[in-house]
Order: sequence, then C-alpha cells, then structure tokens
Amino acid sequence: MRRGLEGRGAAMENDALQRHYENLACEGGFEARCHMELPERSLVGARVVNVGCRRGKGTYKLSEQVGESGFVIGADWSEEFVEAARAGAPKALDRSGLSRCNMAFRVGFPEDLAAAGIEEGWADFVYLNSSLSLFASPARALRECCRVLVPGGVLLAEVPVAAPGSVDRAAIVEAARALPNAVQAAPTFEELLGWLAEAGFSGPTVRSERPLSPEEGSTPDRPAATVPGDAAAYRLLSLEVAR
Repeated sequence: MRRGLEGRGAAMENDALQRHYENLACEGGFEARCHMELPERSLVGARVVNVGCRRGKGTYKLSEQVGESGFVIGADWSEEFVEAARAGAPKALDRSGLSRCNMAFRVGFPEDLAAAGIEEGWADFVYLNSSLSLFASPARALRECCRVLVPGGVLLAEVPVAAPGSVDRAAIVEAARALPNAVQAAPTFEELLGWLAEAGFSGPTVRSERPLSPEEGSTPDRPAATVPGDAAAYRLLSLEVAR
C-alpha cells in the first residue's frame, strides 16, 4: 500500500510540475532573461549538464568548448524543444568541425534531472542560465544540480538578483513569475545564498556582475513585458559555485 501511495504522490507531483512549465511556454527562451555568457575557464574534456537548454543553442556552444573528449547533456522540460535541439545537432557539429557527436538532449524538469537519466555524480560542471527564478522550485532545482555533480564539481550560473525597494517584493515576484519575467522574479542575494547552502554548495565566487534592467532579455527587437510599479534594482551575477 505504501508503494502505491508513493507512486500516486510522485505522479501528482509530476502533474504539478507539468502544469507549471506549460504556463511558461513560449516560442524561444524566456523573453526577460539574459543572453548566455560562457565561462572563461577551459571546459575541454569535461562532462557538462545544461539545465533548461531550450532549443539547444547553449548546448551547441558548450559542445564546442568541451571538445571531442568531453560530453554535454542538454535537459529541458519541453519535448518539442528537445526534439528541435536534437534536429539541429548535426549542423552544429558540422559548424564546430567535431568528428563525433559529443552531446545528447533529454526531457526532464530542473527539479527532477534523474527522470532525464542524469545519474548522481556524473557531471564535472552544470550550466544554469538566468531563468532559475522562474523554475517551479528554484531551491529544489539547485539540489538536483548539486546531486548530478561530482564531488568538487562546479555550478556555472548566471543569476539575476534583486535589491528590493519599498514596494511589496512578494507581490512583484508573484506577478513576474506569471508574465514570465525572470529578472523581476529574481531572489535577493541573501535568498540565493540560502538556496545554494541548503542544496549543498559552498559559497559562490562572483566572476562578474553588471546592472540589469527588467526590460532586458532575449528579444532585441522589443522590450520584455514587465510588472509596473517595481522599485527594486537588479544585477546579473555570473557565478561559480563548488559542490
């Protein structure tokens, strides 16, 4: 009986995750998030997981960095996007000049990378683009990132953080997640530190940071939709965080 109840509980949880991510559906990436900035460190020969890979462009870039001796798994919750990423892989390999395929794409939620077949301790690096604040459970997603890393492995992340103003922060975050706007849904730096520590990571190293506008994102032809009346200031942090 216990096993049956656990199975129904897992199914209900997956249904809730599915509903959350279906509400985030859009044509490409999320509008209000930042372009992928690859780390300066060498990734040659590394095994990397790209969480929330969307249509695969970031994974293609990472495959060039790890080279033929490395491997990259792109994971995304959208079967449509994963299929598109797989379809584009041969052209990406031709452009990079690699003689063998060094990437794979799997369907899975950020909160459940095991469902995407990513084993504990498989990855040297996990790459996480700037949409963490829109995940169903950012804290749980970070726990999964930690789980799939080898001991001493590194999370490479771009994360918007907020310095709240006088306006009710919780209301802004709720409205921003509904848009979705990953910048205005951002945690404070203190909240992010709490998530990382709870997941099992050490203190982060900030590689770089810059001011960030709520209108900034992946749609250069138009500003992203924003929540009005927001008094917070935002920064984009590029982080390296060791397990």
